[in-house]
Amino acid sequence: MIQIIFCSFKRLFRNTTNMFWILIFPIVLGTFFYIAFSNLGASESMSTIPVAVVLTDDYYGEALKQTVTQLSEGEDPFLDTTFCSEEEARKLLENGDVCGMILSGSQAKLSISANTSADNIKQSILAAFVEEFNLRCDLLIDTMQKHPENAEKVISAFQNPHAFNEEVSLQKNPNVDTYTQYFYNLLAMACLYAAMAGVTVAVENQGNLSTLAARKTVSARKKSSMIIGELIAATIFEFVLNLIGFFYLSYILKVGVDAQLPYAILSLFTGVLTGVSLGFFFGTLGKKGKEEKNGLIFAVIMPLCFLSGLMVGNMRVLIDRVAPVVNRINPAALITDSFYCLSIFEGHARYTRNIVTLLLLSILFIGLGILKTRRSRYASI
Repeated sequence: MIQIIFCSFKRLFRNTTNMFWILIFPIVLGTFFYIAFSNLGASESMSTIPVAVVLTDDYYGEALKQTVTQLSEGEDPFLDTTFCSEEEARKLLENGDVCGMILSGSQAKLSISANTSADNIKQSILAAFVEEFNLRCDLLIDTMQKHPENAEKVISAFQNPHAFNEEVSLQKNPNVDTYTQYFYNLLAMACLYAAMAGVTVAVENQGNLSTLAARKTVSARKKSSMIIGELIAATIFEFVLNLIGFFYLSYILKVGVDAQLPYAILSLFTGVLTGVSLGFFFGTLGKKGKEEKNGLIFAVIMPLCFLSGLMVGNMRVLIDRVAPVVNRINPAALITDSFYCLSIFEGHARYTRNIVTLLLLSILFIGLGILKTRRSRYASI
C-alpha cells in the first residue's frame, strides 16, 4: 500500500495540467477577485462631506458654527466645512465643489444642487443632519424658556448621548464582507477540480482504457487495494495543493476565509475528498478516454458551482428558496456553506450537517466506482 501511494504521488506531481487547474488557476482567479472586490469596497466607503455654511450674527449662527466646527475636526471628519457668504456658497454649490449649502437662522435651511450627477446619499445625510440640528435647537430654546434650571442637563445630554441599543455583530469573523462568498465558492471549485485526479485513478485501473491499467489487471495485487491506495494518494496530494491556495487567500490576500481554522481545514479536506470520489465515479462510466471524461467532469462541476453562487452571488439563496433540496446534495454548495457557517454562526449544527453529507456522498461515489471497476471483465486486452 505504501509503495502504491508513493508511486501515485510521483505520477501526480508530474501531471502539470492537474497542477495548473488545482493550484495556479484558483490563485490567479482569487487574485483577480481580490483586485476587483477591493475597488468595489473602496467605492462604497463613506468619505467626508463638503458643505458651505452661511452664518448669521446671532445665537443661531453661533450654535451652528460650534456644531459644524466640531464635526469638521479629527482624522476622519464628518464634514469639510467652508464658511462664506451666501453668494460664494451658491457659486460653490453650482460648481459642484460642495454637496450642500446650510443657511443659519431660527431654522437652519439646506440648499442642494438640482444636478442629477450630485451625490444623493451625501445630500440625504446632510438633510438628516440639518433636521436633527433644528430639533435640538428647538428643544434647548423651549427648555430655557420654560425650565431654565434644566438647560445644563439638556446640553450635557446633547454632548453625551445615551445609547439605548447595543450593537451586536451577527458574524464571528469581522473580515467577512459581501464579496467573501465568492472566495468560498472559489475554494469549493478548487476542491471539486480534484475530480481530475479521481478520473485518472479510474481510467488507470480499467484495462481497456490504458496500457498501465492493462498491466495492473494481470498483476497479482488485489485491484481494490490498488484503487484505495491511489485514491488516498490523490486525496492527500490534492489537499496539499488546495491548502496552499487556501493559505494564499488567508494570509497573503487577507481574505476572511480562515474563521475557526481547524474546522476550515476540515472543510477543505472533506471537499477535496468529495471531488476525488466524484471524479473516480465518473471515470468508471463508459469507455471514453481520460481527456473525454475530464471534459465531462468539468461539464458537471461548473453548473454545480453556478448553483452555489460562483458566478451570481445570490444564486445559492435563490436556489434555497425555490428548490432547497438541490443545494442539500450539491457538493459545491455544501463546501461553500461550510465556510460560510464558520464565519457567521456560533454553533456547528449546520456545519456538521454539511460535512456529514459530503462524507456520505464521498462514500457513495467511491463505493459505486469500486463496484463498477471490480465487475469489469476483459476477454482480450
